[in-house]
Formats: sequence, C-alpha cells, structure tokens
Amino acid sequence: MTSSDRRRGLLEGRMSRRKLLETGAVAAMGVAGAGLAGCSSDGASQSGTTPPASATSAAVVSTPDAQTAALAMGATLTGDPTGIGEVAPGTIFFPYFGNVTALLTDDGIVIVDTSLLGNGPPIVEELRKRTDLAVKAIIYTHGHIDHVGGTADFVKDADERGYERPRIYGHENVVPRFQRYERMAPWIRFINSIQFGVPVDADAPPAPKPVFAYPTDTFDERYDLSVDGESFELVHGIGETDDHLFVWAPERKVVCTGDFFIWACPNVGNPWKVQRYAEGWADGLDAIAALRPSTFIPGHGPVIHGEEAVQTACSDVSRYLRSIAEQVVERMNKGQWLEQILREVEPPADLTGKPYLQAVYGHPKFIVHGVWRQYGGWYDGNPADFFPAPTVDQATEIVRLASVAGLLNRARDLQTIGDLPLACHLVDWVCKVEPENAEARNLQRDLFAARSVIEGNMMSRNTFKGAAAEAEKHLS
Repeated sequence: MTSSDRRRGLLEGRMSRRKLLETGAVAAMGVAGAGLAGCSSDGASQSGTTPPASATSAAVVSTPDAQTAALAMGATLTGDPTGIGEVAPGTIFFPYFGNVTALLTDDGIVIVDTSLLGNGPPIVEELRKRTDLAVKAIIYTHGHIDHVGGTADFVKDADERGYERPRIYGHENVVPRFQRYERMAPWIRFINSIQFGVPVDADAPPAPKPVFAYPTDTFDERYDLSVDGESFELVHGIGETDDHLFVWAPERKVVCTGDFFIWACPNVGNPWKVQRYAEGWADGLDAIAALRPSTFIPGHGPVIHGEEAVQTACSDVSRYLRSIAEQVVERMNKGQWLEQILREVEPPADLTGKPYLQAVYGHPKFIVHGVWRQYGGWYDGNPADFFPAPTVDQATEIVRLASVAGLLNRARDLQTIGDLPLACHLVDWVCKVEPENAEARNLQRDLFAARSVIEGNMMSRNTFKGAAAEAEKHLS
C-alpha cells in the first residue's frame, strides 16, 4: 500500500451536493468574520486533473464560472459539515469561515488555518471522525481572526489525547499584528460594527481583551517545513496583510492560498483598516501560478481543481490588481489628485464579470484608495483642506447663505432625479447645524436607506444602513 493509499484509507466522510446559503453573496469579513448569503453550485468536470469522487460539491469547482459567482468567498460562519471531504489524496477540506485544510501525512496532520473562535470544536470533532493522527503543525496564512481563532481547540485536543502539542507556524509579522489587536481592541470593535453592520450596544460591557495563540515558530521570507518526511513550503507575501503566506505541498500539487484568493474583488484599500497591497497581492498570485498547482484551496470559498483553471483564476486576479495599480501610479506621476483618479480609473472591462472579482466585499475604488495611500499622503490637493475650518463651521455658513428650506428642497429634487450622493451632502450640512431637525433627519434616513438598498458592496451597504439608523435615533 502506498503512502497516498494509506492516507486515503484514513478518510471516511464524503462531500455531498449542497446549497451553501440563500441567494446572495458571501463575503470574507477579515478581523470580525461575519457572512452574507451565498447560493448553490455543483462541481463540474473539466479537462486536466480530475478531483476525487468525494469532491463533487459546491465546495469544489473545476471551471470557475458564473454559477459560482454567488459563492463569493465562503460558507456560513459556522460552516457546513456536509461539505467536508477529501479534495486531494490525504487532504481534507473544511468549508468554514475561513476555510481550514488538514494535510494528512503518514504519521501526523498539518493544519492550515483554524477558522473563527467557536468553529474550532466542530472542526476538531469532524476531523476526529476521519482520523486519530496527531496534529503536528498548525500554519497561519495570516493573523486575521477568521484564520487563527480555533487554534486553542486543536491544542486542547492534543492535551486530551496525550499527544505532544502542535507547533504553530506563521510569518514574523503575525506577532505584532496580535499585539496591535490586543492594544486596539475597543477601536477594532467599533470600526467592525460599521464595516460588518453589527451595531454595538452603548450600554453593553466592554468586550474582553482578545486572546491569541501566538506562533511558536516564525520566519521572514520562506520556511521549509518537514513533517513525517513530507515537505511543505511556507512562502511569505504581502497582500491583504503584511504577515501573509501561502502553503505549497509539492508532492500533492496542492496549494493553500490563504486570502490571496477570496472569491471576490480583493480587499485592498479597506476603508477602516491598515495598509494593504495591490501589487504585492498580485505578486503572491503570480508566485502561486508559477508552481502550477492542481488543487487550489482558497482562504474563503470553493476549491478550484485543474491546473488550467487555477492558472486562469490567478492570472485574472493578478491582472485586475496590476491594471488598477498601474493606472493610479501613472496618474499620480502626472500630478493628478485622488478625486480625479477615483473618477477615471476602472478595472479591465473583460474581467469585471468574473465570478471571483465581483465587488461584493472589496471594491475597485477601494483599491484605488489603497494604492494612493501606499504611495501618497493625506493631502487631497485642495489648499482649503490644509488645516481646514471645522466642518460644522463650514456647514453653518452654507446654511446661512442657502437656508435650511432651500437645501432640503434641493435635496428632495436631487432625490427625485436619483442623485442620492449629492442629496446626502446637502442634508448633512443641515444636520450638522440643526442636529434635531426632524425634517432633515427624516430625509437623511430615507436617502441612506435608499442607497443601502441599491448598493451591492457589503461595506458600503452597511455604512449606509448605519447612517440611516443613526438618523432614526435622532428622531426617536
């Protein structure tokens, strides 16, 4: 019996055809980890590598096409045990938020990512239905909590079974990331309440300080890990984070990409989060493609099978990112300012319909902001904004000149013709000057509620919903 046969024999459960969620889109939630809705899609055959019989489900696709668009980036926050299965010999895929992969060697297991806090127990339980091998290594693709939250449960399992605790591997920047999360926990809770549309009760007790399982082993650019004679290559790159890596298992031709691939427009230029890197993200995808993997396991969303399909997916996302970055840099070098660049830069037209580039979470305009922030400062090109007058003072003068009634009437006219962004500005000036003006707050609520209904991007939609709710508070 070969090693591959032995590993395959350790696996029980098979993946079934399934519906992930209700119609809609699923989005990766970074630090907070909250989900939207997805839809079903069945795996289809294609030329090239054929996935195992257990891999014919919505969690695995052969040709990424429109049918998988609404899968976007993940399963429910709690995952779907019916979708767990072997996607390559000795390789168990757990479609949780984020995805978890168990790589079985002859005498142990390598775990790539551990999902959210709370998902650890069911993942460990499902793993133990399939094998009693010891978990010898846990690898963090990066330090977002939807990728590191379940680690303590794997450690607990080792303790209960009398196994040696697994080593935890991550890039050296995971450590300062965890330290920053601990220091900034209240702020992160606040901004995540906006980003993910989960309001924080003002009367709720302070959130407990987060507890992380820190890496036991860190590295800089590359780490070659050997477990039971099998090699696993950990390769650093900057993209969604500065502590990112992907995991290459050359004997299996399997790659675990982490969030270098998330089944949505890449989350560069996040409005609330620290610097992210469009070109570094593209570099990571190019490095993955150069390995020519046959099984491509993303940080969120379904597995892609087949070398040709993997090459296409990597190439498309890389080209999308590079095009936007190059357009921004070109315009910056011509002396253009951010407002003009935001108006002019667009992603390649032939890529905007790709299922894994939909702006359901990240957005091409966010990427523009991210590239600008990487190469430029905060100055917007308007000298009046350099040490500006307080916005409430600006609003006071505008209201004095135009009158409350004039501004609100014009805002309604703009609402009628569909210019909701400009209408919001006019109403905002009134609300700054007269915060308890019921007429203004009613209109403000209605405008932002209308924008939330038509907005396809999750972050934008949640921001608009939050603004409508805030206006409603003033009315009550």
